Amino acid sequence: MPSSQSEPPLIDPSLLEGLSEDQKKEAHAAAAAAKRAEERVEQRALERAMEKKRLERLKEKETNGIASGKRVRPMGVINNGVGNGSAVKFVSKRQRKAQEAQKQEQKQESANNGEGSKVPKESNAKRPTASTLSFTRAGGSAAAKTSVSWTERDRRAVRETYLGGSKKVNMTDKEYAERKRLQKKKNAKTTKSGKKTNFRFEWDDTDDTLRADDPLYNGPSVLGAAAGGRGTFGVSRSQTNQSSRSRLQKRQNNKSYDNIETKPLEKMTSRDWRIFRENHNIVCKGGKAPPPLRHFRDGNLLHPSLLRALFENMGYRDPTPIQRQAIPIGLQRRDLIGIAETGSGKTAAFGIPLVQYLLQLPPNITSTELVAEQGPLAMVLAPTRELALQIDGEFQKLLHFSFSHQGEHKKNKILCCPIVGGQNLTAQAQKLREGTHVVVGTPGRINECLEMAYMVLNQCLYTVLDEGDRMIDMGFAPQLESILDHMGGSLKSENEKVAYEQEKADLEKLKTNVGRPTFELPTHRVTAMFSATMPTEVEQMAKRYLRHPAVVSVGDKDSRNNARIVQKILFLGNPSQKEGALRRLVLDPRFLREKVLVFVNEKKHAEGVCRAVERFGRRCVVLHGGKSQDEREKNLQLFKQGGTVLVATDVAGRGLDISNIAHVINYDLPSRSIDNYAHRIGRTGRAGKDGVATSLLTDDDEGIMAPLKAYLEATGSVVPDKLARHPAAQSGNSSERNLIY
Repeated sequence: MPSSQSEPPLIDPSLLEGLSEDQKKEAHAAAAAAKRAEERVEQRALERAMEKKRLERLKEKETNGIASGKRVRPMGVINNGVGNGSAVKFVSKRQRKAQEAQKQEQKQESANNGEGSKVPKESNAKRPTASTLSFTRAGGSAAAKTSVSWTERDRRAVRETYLGGSKKVNMTDKEYAERKRLQKKKNAKTTKSGKKTNFRFEWDDTDDTLRADDPLYNGPSVLGAAAGGRGTFGVSRSQTNQSSRSRLQKRQNNKSYDNIETKPLEKMTSRDWRIFRENHNIVCKGGKAPPPLRHFRDGNLLHPSLLRALFENMGYRDPTPIQRQAIPIGLQRRDLIGIAETGSGKTAAFGIPLVQYLLQLPPNITSTELVAEQGPLAMVLAPTRELALQIDGEFQKLLHFSFSHQGEHKKNKILCCPIVGGQNLTAQAQKLREGTHVVVGTPGRINECLEMAYMVLNQCLYTVLDEGDRMIDMGFAPQLESILDHMGGSLKSENEKVAYEQEKADLEKLKTNVGRPTFELPTHRVTAMFSATMPTEVEQMAKRYLRHPAVVSVGDKDSRNNARIVQKILFLGNPSQKEGALRRLVLDPRFLREKVLVFVNEKKHAEGVCRAVERFGRRCVVLHGGKSQDEREKNLQLFKQGGTVLVATDVAGRGLDISNIAHVINYDLPSRSIDNYAHRIGRTGRAGKDGVATSLLTDDDEGIMAPLKAYLEATGSVVPDKLARHPAAQSGNSSERNLIY
């Protein structure tokens, strides 16, 4: 009889629209085959489940039969009505042997007591022991009692079923004892020596930070004053004051300091250094990192000329967080990977150890003639020309008072030279032939100088890769590998202990040979890499050229995600509305006298956007890779003066240290990479300041909607409803970037 309701079709008819009849038949046949296969899978799964349930029930019956002294009839054995209805039951071989042994014992007892003698029932009746059990045969008028011996396995089964025993049925006593021993060993908290761990908190009076923070605890007891002139527990006010004065005097005599910022270095403990790192949001992983630097003058680590440059030329008073930890690591000639927010002083963090290394070298190494012949002593690589020139400017300040003495009256200044594209290669080659101690440049131009034999790196033992991930993104990986392979010196050992011994040997060589007329360079090179992310290519390069680096990160995750920047997303109906939105943004009264940075994706769009901004009445300049180096430098200088709008491509997205950018506008959002978006908006809100970033979003930007939504949520920014509901924001790859924290 046909059913009242027709079965639903195998395929939605809307999916078959536009197909030919043959194609529809093939689709129906494929759908039917898939349905039959699915039904077969379900049927097999049901059969397996039923078979498993049947076996479980059978096993449960066997266990219950053992517990009650009855044996469950195996499959295939049936009851036969014999005589008065007694049942034929299966008896195992083990039980038959036990019954025969019991019968033999009864016969032996009967023989010993004499035939026909009557023994009192109370004295001769054999009591059931732990290994025997008497039960009555089912059926029959005369209930015959049969004694069956229980094995240890049977008793364990009963304990497991009814008494909650911990032994398993298939375990022997020896196996169970061994398992208990291992479990006890696992639960015991022991050290390597086998002793139980005891935590001891050995804190003394100098660890009491409350006393330094609250002056209430430096004077007499408040409780004593409130109790009518009596101190705590009946001690008089005079006694309390005297005790307080004595404790204060004792603390002053012992020169104990509660403030870890002013505490003498020799009294600083590992706990103090840990608190100091936490106070400055410094996280150090990997490698044996030395204690951080509290002040530039601590420990007389830095050269006097370097200190003078820091205070007079660069305006530093105290180190920034990244400098506090990166400088001591660099001074120990240890490889380093540094992560810090933009505007945090990373250039000085790797520049100070590099300059300190050059100032430790004697005149025969730093002479201009030898440097011209053997090549520079150190190198800094950057992804863009602007960043390289910016780093060179910072090094000029650091090296302003740095001279290498070559006798009583002759001084040789430590020189730094930028080698970047867009400038005259012949003029750069001439500077290299004259001799320079530090080279700051881009990978493409430096690799070109190496291939044309304008420069050699025979004695270059200190290398810094700034914005390493950016150089990889720009396709400079082959050039970087070529440059690093040209460097002099050897890599440290892959064995951590051996590598540390090699570092100590190089440091000892620098200290003991100071002032000598002849001197040998250290044997091993030092490599420092500063990178915000660690893609696979950067990680592989770090493993190849860095040995046991210390990874230093400064600031929490949110600060590196630009949580201090107010991010606004304007969802526009179509791209033609962008110009009107840009007009409102650049003419905002809050930013008329401020620096405004507008990002576009392509060079050809930059000129058109610049002309539009000029029509709005704002002064505007352009920066992209198609401009000559002179034009780029001129436009950057105009922008730094303030009150100007800069329209740029991603060439300005990273590395440029331009202070006080008030507003960043993404006229075009990056097509896929959320990293580019993060670095773009990172041009504002630098060095802990607040900033504003506005992005113009349209339906053409589907590729970045999902990661953009995740990024806004991670930084606590508002996600527009239209973006949150957009299908592209739901299905894209919104996984977090590979950041180092």
